[in-house]
Amino acid sequence: MTGTQLKKITIEKFRALNGVEVEFGDYITVICGKNGTSKSSILGIAAQIFSFEKDYVTGASLRDFKQISGKGFKSQYKEHIRISEKFDVPGSLSASILLHEGYTDQAATANLELMTRTDDETKKILPRPVIRKNSTAAGNTSRNFTHPVVFLSLKRLYPIADRDYKAIDFEYLKAHEQDFIALTNELLNRSSTQATGTHGTITSAVAHGDNYNHESVSAGEDNAGQIIMALLSFKKLKAEYADYKGGLLLIDEADAGLFPTAQLNLLKIFERECRKLNLQVVMTSHSPVMIEYAYEQSQIEHSKKFKTVYLSNTYGSVRVMQDWSWAKISADIHTRTVGAGPTASLPSVNIYFEDKEAEDFFSALVYRQPIKKFLNQMSGIKMGCTNYVYLLDRKVPEFAVKSVVCLDTDAKPRIKGKGFKTVLLLPGDLPPDQLIFEHLFNLPSDDVYWENGLQFSRDVFTNSAAREAMRELAISGVAVNLKERLAAYLGNKVKRQIFKDFYNSADIQMLVTNSGKPFNPWMHWVKNNPQATNEFLENLKSAVFSVMKDGYAVDDAKLTALEVKLKKVPNVLK
Repeated sequence: MTGTQLKKITIEKFRALNGVEVEFGDYITVICGKNGTSKSSILGIAAQIFSFEKDYVTGASLRDFKQISGKGFKSQYKEHIRISEKFDVPGSLSASILLHEGYTDQAATANLELMTRTDDETKKILPRPVIRKNSTAAGNTSRNFTHPVVFLSLKRLYPIADRDYKAIDFEYLKAHEQDFIALTNELLNRSSTQATGTHGTITSAVAHGDNYNHESVSAGEDNAGQIIMALLSFKKLKAEYADYKGGLLLIDEADAGLFPTAQLNLLKIFERECRKLNLQVVMTSHSPVMIEYAYEQSQIEHSKKFKTVYLSNTYGSVRVMQDWSWAKISADIHTRTVGAGPTASLPSVNIYFEDKEAEDFFSALVYRQPIKKFLNQMSGIKMGCTNYVYLLDRKVPEFAVKSVVCLDTDAKPRIKGKGFKTVLLLPGDLPPDQLIFEHLFNLPSDDVYWENGLQFSRDVFTNSAAREAMRELAISGVAVNLKERLAAYLGNKVKRQIFKDFYNSADIQMLVTNSGKPFNPWMHWVKNNPQATNEFLENLKSAVFSVMKDGYAVDDAKLTALEVKLKKVPNVLK
């Protein structure tokens, strides 16, 4: 029989959270987000689901099972959710719960709602979170699920100098002192030799050396001690409780007072102890070290042990982003936005290309287009189609959801059937350098393009920039079907290199570096291919919409700000 495990909480409404889903890792879940995104509220909801007072299958009482400190394995709602009598009124909280229930070994569901109950101490009628529709309950469906919980709130960080406390011997801690010292030393990379329990404002324990004691430890050492005590409390419970089904450890700001190496050590310790003790650890943290490590572990194939949950309110209501790396989270926090109207702003979307000629072509296609101001052309990064498809196949977020990847048209067979939402194909039926070669070669000598004021006539073109390609591919006459010539080529040169050399020639570079000028060959191509250009612009708009919605969590209503009219290229033949 497997243990109890929290799978998902769907919060229909509660404070800043509306219609969000939070999925939990089998071992460790790291929740992060800016202030005011209700990170701690998620911990509070998770704590409120469970109690550890009765085994409803056997009827046995569980109240005698205690943590090392003597406290029970239940967090009182006052400890994990501060209720506002003014704003947290009945009906303002609605959440649905999905978990695997260890006692019945089945999937289980329930709802959590805010109702009114009489406070046991003050006898006042106050709002209180209550479980409803517990699917495992035979009679009273308003009971909590049975599961041991330890909740470490920010109260544990109460300044040591201001605490009222004294040393105390906890029986279990005294008997397992070396376990406590070893775990603390592993966490803090220390060589402590003694351990002291403390009781008072906060119940804690610390490991220290011979030259100082519990009265001179740092806040970080004290925080470490409380976390290690929680782990050992679950170890104690597993040894004492024959029908142990695992446990849930909730920690608000787990990294507080811990230096980066200790933060990393903590996650490694959690991973090991979660496996040994069948634990789930859910924490909030702002630590890039912890977030990135958890993300990296979540990306291991078939791994469900770790999850990162990022709460973003960048574009209005809070959105939940599962399994985001620190790089992606940092990018969202510091998103460069672009004004889309008097009161709206939208993110600037990165767009990647295979090479410079692709970017030159793209620049002409979007010249003076309103959508251009939302694009950040990644000019310094060039990769081949194979590399981009590799990254897209592996769902690397920067390319799969966060940016637009603009590929040459010959990439079409490589991406067919893959459903890449962020991929855009350049127009035409040839790669850009070959496309512009064919376009220029096929322009008659009396075309107005050759009257460009630079004395760059068709004769100059064929006698300089195009000469080597013409010789290598045996091109002559006044027109060419380049696909046919390439298919018939039996020479020793790499076909793509022939046209790379052509495109990088001094004459062609002189033309294409003058963006927007009538003698820029790409501008001439755009003007003479209005249908293909307009189709490309519509596809670009769709890809940018997809990135803003899925990659940056931009609300649908906000996207209406991008409903700028594309400047249609007129059909010059009409």
